[in-house]
Amino acid sequence: MCLSLSVEPIIGGHEKGIMSGIREDPKWEFPRKNLVLGKTLGEGEFGKVVKATAFRLKGKAGYTTVAVKMLKDHASHSELRDLLSEFTLLKQVNHPHVIKMFGACSQDGPMYLIVEYAKFGSLRNFLRESRKVGPSYMSGNDANRNSSYLENPDERALTMGDLISFAWQISRGMQYLAEMKLVHRDLAARNVLVAEGRKMKISDFGLSRDVYEEDSYVKRSKGRIPVKWMAIESLFDHIYTTQSDVWSFGVLLWEIVTLGGNPYPGIAPERLFNLLKTGYRMEKPENCTEEMYNLMLRCWKQESDKRPIFADISKELEKMMVKNRDYLDLAASTPADALLYDDALSEEDTPLVDCNNAPLPRTIPSTWIENKLYGRISHAFTRF
Repeated sequence: MCLSLSVEPIIGGHEKGIMSGIREDPKWEFPRKNLVLGKTLGEGEFGKVVKATAFRLKGKAGYTTVAVKMLKDHASHSELRDLLSEFTLLKQVNHPHVIKMFGACSQDGPMYLIVEYAKFGSLRNFLRESRKVGPSYMSGNDANRNSSYLENPDERALTMGDLISFAWQISRGMQYLAEMKLVHRDLAARNVLVAEGRKMKISDFGLSRDVYEEDSYVKRSKGRIPVKWMAIESLFDHIYTTQSDVWSFGVLLWEIVTLGGNPYPGIAPERLFNLLKTGYRMEKPENCTEEMYNLMLRCWKQESDKRPIFADISKELEKMMVKNRDYLDLAASTPADALLYDDALSEEDTPLVDCNNAPLPRTIPSTWIENKLYGRISHAFTRF
């Protein structure tokens, strides 16, 4: 059932503020009185996500913990349309590595999207928090895992195998979206959620666009865009395809291997235009195999048709999981330099600047980057 959009601009508050003229979809409508909102889990300029409890969700007895996505009072007509677009999109998707929607509240108040709750929050924050965990319990073999690991597997330190698994799960979710002909347009560690059991869930489809009849979406409206995750054709020509999502996935791989590092550390977003055009790509992180880095570089090919497709990326990562028997103690191998984690140096949503007037970046030798970011790293390898 399609949603009929006839929406007034949001003027603020919960009255004129929201939903005049949105037709109810009985299959997805959830009684507002059965939803108890809790603490805020995250928020942006126009929207926020709160933890909530839903009573008799999908006919299930008792209460279910969920997350609820909503707009802030000062959000505009455009933001509401984006939320409704996400609602329409999430009705269509059903995959273990894509966030699941349970329902919505669209009548008699603000629009709420009710989605599954991911207890560990965003992948970026999860990776950064993991740096604080002590040495991994995994040593020579399964017999040496201590009782704490067996009792709380979600709390053990990350291994390289875990990181490959995270990447593989996300690639499977993106393969599904590609097969559905859906372009995400904002794939990044901040938009992947980590559920119980360290299950990856692709989320935040506010920028996603349906391309059932076209293979690309050309962005015509100006706005704030995630420059450091964007493919070269998206930056220069405003073209978004599944293959531009592949470029973003390469940046996401870099985020995973660096445990939540900021891409292109120390480089201002407006300098990237000329940098990328001249063939510059990020250096191999210290904790990264040649095989994984080679995958990143192929995701960053200038010609989109030369990048791997998500189906092939999934197969490659699966092979890495199977054959990789080296264990890297990431808890003892994380960058100590604040530059890698300084968000102020990397505006995630940066206004598109005039490419012709963008200043040329200073040349940064690869050795400088590696020494600056990873100079104080110690790492240990143990073979199973």
